[in-house]
Amino acid sequence: MRGVVLLCFCALVLRLVQLQSGPGQAYRALGTAETTVTQVDPASRGSIYDRNGAVLAMSRPVDVLVADPMIITDPRGEAAVLAPLLGMSSAALTAMLSQRSGYVILDRTLDPAVGSTIAALGLRGLNLTPGEERVDPAGTLASPVLGIVNAADQGAAGLEYQYQDLLAGRAGSAVEAVAPSGVPIAGTVRTTAAARPGTGVELTIDEPLQFVTEQALSAGIASSHAVNGIAEVMDPRTGDILAMASMVRDPTTGAVTEAPQNLAVTQVYEPGSVFKLVTFSAALQDGIITPDTVVDVPSALPIDGAVFHDAEAHPAEPLTATQILAQSSNMGTILIAQQLGAQRLAAQIHLLGFGQPTGLGFPGASPGLVKPVSQWSPTAIGSTPIGQDTGVTAQQLLDMFSMVANGGVAVPPRLVAATVAPGGAVRRLPRHAGHRVVAASAAATLAQMMESVATPAGTAPAAAVPGYTVAGKTGTSQIPDPATGGYTPNAFWATFAGFAPAQAPALACIVVMTQPQPIYGGSVSAPVFSQIMRYALHRYGIPAPPGSGTQPLPPTPGSQQPPTIGAG
Repeated sequence: MRGVVLLCFCALVLRLVQLQSGPGQAYRALGTAETTVTQVDPASRGSIYDRNGAVLAMSRPVDVLVADPMIITDPRGEAAVLAPLLGMSSAALTAMLSQRSGYVILDRTLDPAVGSTIAALGLRGLNLTPGEERVDPAGTLASPVLGIVNAADQGAAGLEYQYQDLLAGRAGSAVEAVAPSGVPIAGTVRTTAAARPGTGVELTIDEPLQFVTEQALSAGIASSHAVNGIAEVMDPRTGDILAMASMVRDPTTGAVTEAPQNLAVTQVYEPGSVFKLVTFSAALQDGIITPDTVVDVPSALPIDGAVFHDAEAHPAEPLTATQILAQSSNMGTILIAQQLGAQRLAAQIHLLGFGQPTGLGFPGASPGLVKPVSQWSPTAIGSTPIGQDTGVTAQQLLDMFSMVANGGVAVPPRLVAATVAPGGAVRRLPRHAGHRVVAASAAATLAQMMESVATPAGTAPAAAVPGYTVAGKTGTSQIPDPATGGYTPNAFWATFAGFAPAQAPALACIVVMTQPQPIYGGSVSAPVFSQIMRYALHRYGIPAPPGSGTQPLPPTPGSQQPPTIGAG
């Protein structure tokens, strides 16, 4: 009997050792789970600022009020007490508190002060949990750029999505003991991991200029009855995007509001004559033309069965290269492109960044649609130089104009200039390095030729800014019809892009309208460009060129501006 007892005792000891060293940890975890509950402590989301520190998006603390109707015995009575605090009708609350459900959200964005008042009432079946609500102090300003945050406090579009990991921070956790019934035991909360607030980002966007840009674009869309519009301002020397607006018009009410997406980088379109800068930049670079080179422009130009012509009929006439650009002659541009050849033209398109990402990394941004030269049709040498058969974004076009303004050096665009730590420390991000695309002499010559566009002899006198010289280019292009493979009748895109002052460029801007009336970029987009540029040049105190007779403009009084344009 003693042997049997000893053997049983040894077996028990062996089993105890096995439980302690083997699955004991698992049993211990199961036991702990029955007596504790882990709470998630959400991290505060980082804010988004403009280049001067103005808050564009921030999070504020809120309470989430949840009801458990399964344990509420007097829904009508509780509704009568809650209705004044929640700003809801007693009848609506009674219906919510009477549902056959254990989880009914009464308010997702309750003010914490109101939440404290409700908690003090001791009403049965109510639960308050802390949360955050994303708010934009400036309303919908720049909303296509900023993006949105979903109900789970995660970035769902725009910069909120692109910088989700940075802005979100890291949630913390805490463990709290609970009774067998599941009721938390007061005073037993133990933090296991502290929440780490998110890091904010400082944009290159200038809030006042963004506001003026949106207002000018909105007015232009409304007056021309356009479907939508894009306007963007950029510092060509640094690549900083100072304003980026996308607006859309409601066809029923005519109201113009922020577009649901950032059209400057997501909308792909055939640019029309603004694309002629590709041909002219290559031809100047290769010495094929000078500003005074005379080209005999015919009344019509047949290519492989297709007939090309200018917007307005005219007899055969000699035009200089400058006149071809100023008057936006299709046939003159095609004749210059034919001297370049398809291979050289295709190489220049690639060199200028078309068909490639811009480097912004913006969610949903398109690289455009550019066919390899091996897939060009026999008529492509006529259609491609004048901005057909190629899909681009407004951002890519503005990058090209900024390159010309920057003396032939392309600087990648950027929207984020710095990060802002939770404690307020600002860390400046390095600017992208530029690379030469066109010789400085060719870029300077092209800029000088572009000055003629914003004059009475050009296609966009409405783009002029009093006291300043403007270099730019218009574009009016047909909208393709996917159903027929051709073009939609009487549907056009109207574009104007340029920079000022022409001799010492400080700012570049592009304006694109979809289906405006009238249809021409010089009529509907150029005036918006002029209005935006007048304010921008004034805001940054950009001096007028010497000999213009205009005094340098002082900075806008009271504005939060960078010390010098491009230094922010």
